[in-house]
Amino acid sequence: MYRSMNLKGFLAILGVMVLLFLVLHAVLRGAVNNKAEEEKLLRIQKTRLEEENKDLSNRLDVVGTEAYIMSSAVKDYAYVRQDAIRFEFTNPEALYAYTDEELQILMDEMNN
Repeated sequence: MYRSMNLKGFLAILGVMVLLFLVLHAVLRGAVNNKAEEEKLLRIQKTRLEEENKDLSNRLDVVGTEAYIMSSAVKDYAYVRQDAIRFEFTNPEALYAYTDEELQILMDEMNN
């Protein structure tokens, strides 16, 4: 008629289920802790990269300015002295004796 389970069998199954639950809980807890540590490291890396990006953006804004060009010419390349008068040529071709076209004509005449 009615089949009943004895208490020892029930406790054995319950014990196995609890043990299985605890093992799975420990495994998942370890995975969650690993992911939390990875997230922490990635947040630190993200912050560092954002700061680096901000610094590079600031440098990019400064690079094209007149002051940066002058300081580079003085410090890095020693083209001019600190208080020297600077000349800017708006037409650099005027410094040469011939324009590109005139030079080409001269070269053609020399080759013939």
